[in-house]
Amino acid sequence: MSSPRRDFLKELLAAGTLPGLIASPGVARAMGALLDQDNAKNINPDFDAKAYSFWSDFLSSDAEPIVGANGQRRGGPSDDAQPVFLHYGPEGFKNAAALDSSKLVSAGDVMVSVNTSTVKYAEEDLKTLQRLQNAQIRVDVAQKTAIIPILEAMVYTVVGGMRSAEGEEPGKSGSKTAKKGPATVQSINASSDAAWQKMQNIPLPAGEGRWALNLEAQKKDSLFCKVLQHFVKDTGLFVPMLGLPGIAVSALNSFNNIYGVLHAGTIPIIKGNPVRVFATQEAVQRTGAPGSVTGILLQSGTYILMPAKQSPPMDQLKSLTVTQGRLVPPNTAPTDLDEAAAATLKNVTYVTFDVEVMPTTLVTGAAKKTG
Repeated sequence: MSSPRRDFLKELLAAGTLPGLIASPGVARAMGALLDQDNAKNINPDFDAKAYSFWSDFLSSDAEPIVGANGQRRGGPSDDAQPVFLHYGPEGFKNAAALDSSKLVSAGDVMVSVNTSTVKYAEEDLKTLQRLQNAQIRVDVAQKTAIIPILEAMVYTVVGGMRSAEGEEPGKSGSKTAKKGPATVQSINASSDAAWQKMQNIPLPAGEGRWALNLEAQKKDSLFCKVLQHFVKDTGLFVPMLGLPGIAVSALNSFNNIYGVLHAGTIPIIKGNPVRVFATQEAVQRTGAPGSVTGILLQSGTYILMPAKQSPPMDQLKSLTVTQGRLVPPNTAPTDLDEAAAATLKNVTYVTFDVEVMPTTLVTGAAKKTG
């Protein structure tokens, strides 16, 4: 039986009005209260308690970066799905938590571009996608300090869907064959999407923020996916579904309650709370422990994020390079990039980001900070 509350939510999402409403903290808090855990099962019969718990607490704590082999953190072993942040630049591959802070922007504010480039699946993860409905990718970049004191710190969030099947393909006699599964290597072509373009101009006052990546397969289409597909016109494997660029932290907290309620059973591939990022030498020094900073360093280059349980030893990466977001042997021909990437690190899923960090001057002061 249809619920009026659920019908209202479907109409709201299908009309494409949710991003605008969520940007208002007052409206977001009201909707978050409506969609608390007690009401969740009335709204979504496929309510996933673990997903709700993760997303409702998403911004409440920072994850420790992984700095050692086999997914080791400074404080002990990590969750297998927690992302390892690697950086690729002129000096090759380095753990982003162990970069040389003297090569960061010296001080002040920065403008950061975080441009998602490529998703490459491990063989086992690809099999998971082939038997399930779809996958979702979500990127969050949050400020630590607000630009001006009267504002909250802001978060830049985008959610995309990766469908596990493109549709039926014609057979030799004109008949239809089985649905085609996902490609091992997928480019993220979101340059024409306005929300994703805003991820290329993220202000980080005082050079500090937080960054999270979550990539998950779903056992069935979630209510979130079903509704958003009504107004997503792109038919590619990767579809930018929802962008909330530059909204208040309190508003995103309320949206996360909604996001968690609308999830179906999920299988995490890469899963993590935000990790602190430091883009200036001054921000690192401000921690009081520059030699053992609990976070990653942010400088221009390519960032490669992969689940801890799959991360290879750094020695294994020395013979590779990054070309167009793909980890491949050096001198790979442009026409062979996807094939070479699929054959390289077969047991590793990764997402690459082209990052640029530029000094800037923002209006900062005694501003509110996030937790």
